Amino acid sequence: MINKLLLFLILFTIGSATAQTPVIFDAIGFDNSSPFVKVRKASEIYFCHPVTGVLVDDVKDHSGDLLSVVKDGAYAVVHTNGKLLSDFEYDEVTLLTHYDGQWYAGIHYNYQFAQTKKKGKYGLIDQQGKVICEPRFQELEIINKDIIGFKENNKWGWLSATDGEIIQPPLYDELGRNYLFKDMLQIHLNGKQGIAHKSGKVVIPPTYEGLSNIFLKTRKYTAFFQNNAYGLIDSLGTVVVPAVHKSLIPVRGSDFLKIEERGLQGLIDATGKEVTPPLYDKINDFVRGHAIVEKAGRVGLIDERGELLLSPQYDEIEFKNSAGQTMFDGVRISLMPSVVNASKEYLERLAAEAKVDAMPYYLRVKDRGKVGIFDWQKAKPILPANFTEIAIVNQQGETYFYAVNGNLYGIYDKLGKEILPPKYRVQSDIYINRRYTYGDLNESPYIFPVYDDKRLGIYNSLKKQFIIPVGNVEITWLNAQIFEIRRKEEGTGYTQESAVYNSNGEVVIPFTKDIYLVKMLTDNLLQAEQGSQYVIYNMKGEKVFERPEWNRSGYYNNYKIPETGKEDAKPFQSGLFKIKIKGDNLFIDEQGKQFHFNDFAYVGEFYDNLAWVVSKRGDKMLYGAIDTKGNVVVEPQFDRLDAINDHPDLMLVKKKEKYGVLNLQGKMILEPIYDMINSFSPELIEITLKDKSGLVDRNGKIVLEPRFDHLRRNYNGKNRTWPILAKEGNEFSFINEGTNKPIILGKSKIE
Repeated sequence: MINKLLLFLILFTIGSATAQTPVIFDAIGFDNSSPFVKVRKASEIYFCHPVTGVLVDDVKDHSGDLLSVVKDGAYAVVHTNGKLLSDFEYDEVTLLTHYDGQWYAGIHYNYQFAQTKKKGKYGLIDQQGKVICEPRFQELEIINKDIIGFKENNKWGWLSATDGEIIQPPLYDELGRNYLFKDMLQIHLNGKQGIAHKSGKVVIPPTYEGLSNIFLKTRKYTAFFQNNAYGLIDSLGTVVVPAVHKSLIPVRGSDFLKIEERGLQGLIDATGKEVTPPLYDKINDFVRGHAIVEKAGRVGLIDERGELLLSPQYDEIEFKNSAGQTMFDGVRISLMPSVVNASKEYLERLAAEAKVDAMPYYLRVKDRGKVGIFDWQKAKPILPANFTEIAIVNQQGETYFYAVNGNLYGIYDKLGKEILPPKYRVQSDIYINRRYTYGDLNESPYIFPVYDDKRLGIYNSLKKQFIIPVGNVEITWLNAQIFEIRRKEEGTGYTQESAVYNSNGEVVIPFTKDIYLVKMLTDNLLQAEQGSQYVIYNMKGEKVFERPEWNRSGYYNNYKIPETGKEDAKPFQSGLFKIKIKGDNLFIDEQGKQFHFNDFAYVGEFYDNLAWVVSKRGDKMLYGAIDTKGNVVVEPQFDRLDAINDHPDLMLVKKKEKYGVLNLQGKMILEPIYDMINSFSPELIEITLKDKSGLVDRNGKIVLEPRFDHLRRNYNGKNRTWPILAKEGNEFSFINEGTNKPIILGKSKIE
């Protein structure tokens, strides 16, 4: 092993100056678990920080912004930026960090400490390197970001996490975090428990056999156990309920506590006042001021005043929201985890959940095997318990009840008024729902499907009429206003015909044989297949465009023109839509007016008012770009166009066997002078010139001159890129962001 003096010289040389003169090692390579990199010297592997040059024997732990490192058997603390936060003088360093929820890059840490150990004693250092306390305590325990528990002479006290000043001298047998109040601590003395404020003031003397946390809807208390009974203490240490109850159980969704006498349950409030006498076998959680009670195998309902809304005489009571989902505790809990930089779709779903949750709740009541729906406030029947089953359905904010009796069902509004009589057969096959697709595109709260077993129709409850009568059809919504209907042609067993209707029930395209809807081009235009030919219709049912050559037989070209990866790249995005007909660069606008660009062999789709074009000069094909008026934006001069991975706004160009980069506005980012260009990372592009590699940013600015034989990303480094491992001649080096000068050199690479 390298001796201490030489190691010190290496450390000093590298660490000084953030090293103007690079230090040379036998070999260097990545470390996949920390910001340090591996270096080899005299057949030994060490770890070096590529920015500051701190050199260590090993990296023991990495948490948050802190690292525990060791050199010559002594431990120290290092920040991830490479700053040495302590000397190498400890027998051990343990990282103590805490954050809420699931970890993600950039998460906020509640605290970051490094616990030091020396000669069997413990101390603490914060994330800035400040010594909170030297190693002089038997044990340490992090209570929270402000308070550190310490043990001395077998007793516990606590000190300030800011300056290390002792707040409470060691007095207690044990300490613990208080999860009820962040400024409090659990204290234990002589087998009894209490609570103290972080200032040291005793709030609840340690005279109780046991303490537990009580979380109510709007308040928090501490339950204490004494003389085989439970009582309640508030945050000021005042006994608000004496120890007279065999149990005190918080009831979710309320400010009540459940008590038990003679095997029966009742409720009290936090002052001990009786809310509901002990009458029930079980009292369930409250949901929006209601709780289900059970007695003798039957269920009833009480409100938040303890008054009986429904006597315990029912088979079953369920709490339902306006979408028919069962609610258990009155707290809407999304199944979607918390995320950073949430997508538009994620936020829209959360908003939809919140919207449904704000709508009225209902009671699904079952009595003697029959089901009814009661209103929430007064528990009065909306639909009496006369049905086999009732489903609650929400259509864009409007609630409907599908009430079943036997094999038939009817539909009722949210007030219980009949919309459709119970004469429709219940679906015998759940898979027939595939006959009605993309129903979520329909934005009307009053338009919904009606099934009669395998038959289907669409009803408008506002107009009180069927838009599409119930029949043997398939229906697909194309957007918020338009849907396609498919059915078998009368008199045949197999021939299909299609029509297009709007949400008012008006015919856009009448039933036509062999027509298939491909897609909506815009809200006012749709493209269909009619026979084998493509046709564009407007919402009046008029043909905007058709050509016999524009058909499903396929259209192919031999020109390699990459498509954009941008989300807004859609038909008519630049006002024109390409009609793919062989030998004709034909485009139309939304009125069907035709535009020809026949000065070119080929014109691609228009995106952001720009299209890539091919000009034919003899046998040579040259690539360029034009705008929607046909003006040349980029002169056709390139031998090739191609996409660049991770860079959807940039385009690779080739000219005379050399490569360059254009942006989608036609601006030359890199002149075509390079032998090769490839994506290096989402922020960087690798360029090759005369077999040497370099890097440029997305604007074409040189980041590293092309002088290297090889460059490799650091996937565990900054931005999953830095420092970059570079090979130049027979040497390897690590290069940090913002500099061309390496701090660490190696004669070979550690694999």
